[in-house]
Amino acid sequence: MNDRVDGLIGRPAMERMVNVSDFVPQQNEKNLWLLGVLLAVFGTLVGTIGKQMIRRSEMCKQDRRERESSILFIVGLALQVALNPLCDLAGYALAPASVIAPVTGMDIVWNTVIAPCSLNETLTSRRLLSTTIIFFAATASVAFRQINEVQWTAQYVEMVMWQNRTMLYAVCFTAWYLWNVVVQMRFEKGSPIRGFSLGATAGTLAGNMWCTKITAVLLEQCMSSKCDAWNHWVSWICLGGAVFFATSNLYYISRGMQQHEALFMVTVYMGANITTNSLSAIVVLGEMDDAPWWKLAGYTCCILMMIVGMALLTSGEKDLEARDVEVRPCGVLAEGPLQSSHNTSVQMRVIRCSEGI
Repeated sequence: MNDRVDGLIGRPAMERMVNVSDFVPQQNEKNLWLLGVLLAVFGTLVGTIGKQMIRRSEMCKQDRRERESSILFIVGLALQVALNPLCDLAGYALAPASVIAPVTGMDIVWNTVIAPCSLNETLTSRRLLSTTIIFFAATASVAFRQINEVQWTAQYVEMVMWQNRTMLYAVCFTAWYLWNVVVQMRFEKGSPIRGFSLGATAGTLAGNMWCTKITAVLLEQCMSSKCDAWNHWVSWICLGGAVFFATSNLYYISRGMQQHEALFMVTVYMGANITTNSLSAIVVLGEMDDAPWWKLAGYTCCILMMIVGMALLTSGEKDLEARDVEVRPCGVLAEGPLQSSHNTSVQMRVIRCSEGI
């Protein structure tokens, strides 16, 4: 089979991509593909539990249970830093990125089911609708996937890193990141716009899984005694990128979970994560390069639907904020005890009303 792959790659028409449909997959390859998906699903459950523990830690802190708050925050952060990325790494090593990306939408399902029970949060009709749109858009994208396989070598990785569309992707992502940090996050604490920015920034950072995909494949090759790629600097750049994207998002998601409810924050985070993951699979990894037009169009529509779902969710949080302020006079709000509420954004509004702002 290796000789056949080498022969196909040597042809001009197939210089870059080799379609999996040209080969009859072995049974163990099918099992590994399924195992990768299962590990990714398990990782979403671990990630949901970790995020909710961070949210619970803030609630305990407001109730002045400092010791319990610290324990919950540390354990939740550990799940986010260690176990969740390991599941992602294993999943991407065994299955294509375009398949794993939609699977991460299970995080939204876990959160929607668990948060009302574990955090006593309200699942409004707007939140449920937004969550449903994002989840089904992510799930539907699987029907449009195009599984292509390449022979990953250090030279091929270097070519991927320096291609024009990867450079354009990097410029656009940097502009998006700076716009959030410089503009959006300057809104007051508790603002839905600021909350969206925190969740979306964390999600887009975590969603850059193309580095993880490349690193996982090269590590898998090394475990099979094919470690030549690690003699090249580009492999270590990808490893550094995978570690950076897996950890840099924790600062923003932790701040977001402390200031906003999980039903809002996790949905925004995962929507941005899946969207970025899907885009990077198309632009950087080129996993849809050989796809027919209708598959590419369908995949793009699914990405746009997820963006619409996040916009709908954020607009709903703005409506909730307005109703919270209008439902009672400022004088009554000022007299209410702050300790009774676990919603940081509501507390901030109470303080502003009492000050006559």
